[in-house]
Amino acid sequence: MKYRKTLFKIILTGLMTAVLSFSNSSTIHADGLFSISPMNQKIVLSAGETYRSSFKVTNPASNIGNFAYTVSVSPYYVDENHNSIYENNNDYNQIVDWIKLDKTSGTIAPNNTEELYFSIDVPENAPAGGQYAAIKVTSNNNYDSGEESINIQAKYSIAHIICAEIAGTTERHGEITSADVPSFLLSGNITGSSTIKNTGNVHGTAKYTMQIFPLFSGEEVYTNEEVPIEKTILPDRTLYNELAWEDTPAVGIFNVIYTVEFEGVTTQVSKLVIVCPIWLLFIIIFAIFALIFYFVAKAKARKKANQKASRS
Repeated sequence: MKYRKTLFKIILTGLMTAVLSFSNSSTIHADGLFSISPMNQKIVLSAGETYRSSFKVTNPASNIGNFAYTVSVSPYYVDENHNSIYENNNDYNQIVDWIKLDKTSGTIAPNNTEELYFSIDVPENAPAGGQYAAIKVTSNNNYDSGEESINIQAKYSIAHIICAEIAGTTERHGEITSADVPSFLLSGNITGSSTIKNTGNVHGTAKYTMQIFPLFSGEEVYTNEEVPIEKTILPDRTLYNELAWEDTPAVGIFNVIYTVEFEGVTTQVSKLVIVCPIWLLFIIIFAIFALIFYFVAKAKARKKANQKASRS
């Protein structure tokens, strides 16, 4: 029995170390050790206001021990590929200093949920525009299995994102710096790609839609107009995004309409897209050369026949 417990602890330690070792100081993961809800909130605040709110942290029933955690506040922004970054404070992260946590640590038993409260004291001189922060819940290195604590050599975090807009003179504008759909594909999915820069002082929402029709038909084979892809872009940030038709066939010719919208600016790309695998391309090239060879050979034979006829 003692041997089985020891073997179980070794297996558990190995599995959790493998899962948790992917975490680092600037990347937040949430793969099942615990969860939070909601994951974010968008709020409008006024200078001088005190705002109070909360979110919930859950230790799943599937876990075998108590979940010990710490709570902290960090800056939040996203890079060009929409990866979340939790460092490098700037003018849009002043809210980090305005947030007060009711508690900074705790323990949750399996199949239990705890509500974590916080407040935001907005200064009287707070600048109008966007402010962004992450309230991070981080696991302790010790995982309590109920009988004995197991040391995990990696920490594991989830963030509750605060997207705040401070009331006042806000600027909502941006620039769609690129939008394109490739005209020819050897393989892969038909994909619309674009880059948007938020030049305002508050976050905005970008919308991406694509319509695809066969060359000789007006019936759509793909559209996401009813449920467009939406991405939040923070101020002074540039976001690259791709929208793909996952069921693109191996061969076909399609009319594609790709539309990008952001803060009143719309860019639309309409293209004829040819999907042709390389093996088919070689066959087509071979057939073209074969036809050329055939007609050249036929022309030479006719010329030779005419010369022979004129001699006689």
